[in-house]
Amino acid sequence: MTESQVKVWFQNRRTKWRKKHAAEMATAKKKQDSETERLKGTSENEEDDDDYNKPLDPNSDDEKITQLLKKHKSSSTSSLLLQQHNTASENEGSS
Repeated sequence: MTESQVKVWFQNRRTKWRKKHAAEMATAKKKQDSETERLKGTSENEEDDDDYNKPLDPNSDDEKITQLLKKHKSSSTSSLLLQQHNTASENEGSS
Protein backbone atom coordinates (compact mmCIF):
# COMPACT_ATOMS: atom_id res chain seq x y z
CA MET A 1 0.00 0.00 0.00
CA THR A 2 1.21 3.47 -0.76
CA GLU A 3 1.49 6.15 1.90
CA SER A 4 -1.53 8.02 0.54
CA GLN A 5 -3.63 4.82 0.62
CA VAL A 6 -2.66 4.31 4.28
CA LYS A 7 -3.66 7.92 5.07
CA VAL A 8 -7.02 7.44 3.37
CA TRP A 9 -7.55 4.16 5.20
CA PHE A 10 -6.95 5.84 8.59
CA GLN A 11 -9.12 8.79 7.61
CA ASN A 12 -11.98 6.44 6.71
CA ARG A 13 -11.47 4.53 9.93
CA ARG A 14 -11.67 7.74 12.00
CA THR A 15 -14.78 8.87 10.11
CA LYS A 16 -16.43 5.50 10.71
CA TRP A 17 -15.58 5.68 14.43
CA ARG A 18 -16.98 9.23 14.70
CA LYS A 19 -20.26 8.20 13.08
CA LYS A 20 -20.57 5.18 15.35
CA HIS A 21 -19.70 7.24 18.42
CA ALA A 22 -22.22 9.96 17.45
CA ALA A 23 -24.93 7.32 17.03
CA GLU A 24 -24.13 5.83 20.46
CA MET A 25 -24.24 9.29 22.04
CA ALA A 26 -27.60 10.03 20.39
CA THR A 27 -29.00 6.74 21.71
CA ALA A 28 -27.72 7.51 25.20
CA LYS A 29 -29.26 11.00 25.05
CA LYS A 30 -32.63 9.59 23.98
CA LYS A 31 -32.46 7.09 26.83
CA GLN A 32 -31.62 9.85 29.30
CA ASP A 33 -34.42 12.06 27.97
CA SER A 34 -36.96 9.25 28.31
CA GLU A 35 -35.75 8.60 31.88
CA THR A 36 -36.12 12.30 32.64
CA GLU A 37 -39.66 12.26 31.25
CA ARG A 38 -40.47 9.21 33.35
CA LEU A 39 -39.18 10.96 36.47
CA LYS A 40 -41.21 14.06 35.63
CA GLY A 41 -44.27 11.80 35.57
CA THR A 42 -43.57 10.70 39.14
CA SER A 43 -43.20 14.32 40.26
CA GLU A 44 -46.81 14.89 39.21
CA ASN A 45 -47.74 12.45 41.97
CA GLU A 46 -46.17 14.85 44.47
CA GLU A 47 -49.30 16.99 44.13
CA ASP A 48 -51.25 14.03 45.48
CA ASP A 49 -48.74 13.79 48.32
CA ASP A 50 -49.33 17.46 49.16
CA ASP A 51 -53.06 16.78 49.35
CA TYR A 52 -52.37 13.69 51.42
CA ASN A 53 -50.37 15.66 54.01
CA LYS A 54 -53.06 18.28 54.62
CA PRO A 55 -55.19 17.91 57.77
CA LEU A 56 -58.50 16.22 57.02
CA ASP A 57 -61.96 16.28 58.53
CA PRO A 58 -62.90 12.60 58.99
CA ASN A 59 -66.59 13.52 59.00
CA SER A 60 -66.46 15.09 55.56
CA ASP A 61 -68.50 13.64 52.69
CA ASP A 62 -65.83 14.59 50.15
CA GLU A 63 -64.86 11.53 48.05
CA LYS A 64 -61.23 12.60 47.80
CA ILE A 65 -60.93 12.82 51.58
CA THR A 66 -62.51 9.40 51.92
CA GLN A 67 -59.98 7.94 49.49
CA LEU A 68 -57.07 9.61 51.27
CA LEU A 69 -58.27 8.30 54.62
CA LYS A 70 -58.48 4.77 53.19
CA LYS A 71 -54.98 5.15 51.75
CA HIS A 72 -53.69 6.36 55.11
CA LYS A 73 -55.32 3.51 56.99
CA SER A 74 -53.88 0.90 54.63
CA SER A 75 -50.37 2.40 54.76
CA SER A 76 -50.56 2.66 58.57
CA THR A 77 -51.59 -0.97 58.76
CA SER A 78 -48.73 -1.98 56.48
CA SER A 79 -46.25 0.03 58.58
CA LEU A 80 -47.52 -1.53 61.78
CA LEU A 81 -47.23 -5.05 60.35
CA LEU A 82 -43.69 -4.31 59.13
CA GLN A 83 -42.69 -2.98 62.56
CA GLN A 84 -44.12 -6.07 64.24
CA HIS A 85 -42.25 -8.32 61.81
CA ASN A 86 -38.97 -6.47 62.41
CA THR A 87 -39.42 -6.65 66.18
CA ALA A 88 -40.12 -10.37 65.99
CA SER A 89 -37.04 -10.88 63.81
CA GLU A 90 -34.87 -8.97 66.27
CA ASN A 91 -36.19 -11.01 69.18
CA GLU A 92 -35.43 -14.26 67.37
CA GLY A 93 -31.91 -13.06 66.59
CA SER A 94 -31.13 -12.18 70.21
CA SER A 95 -32.37 -15.57 71.56
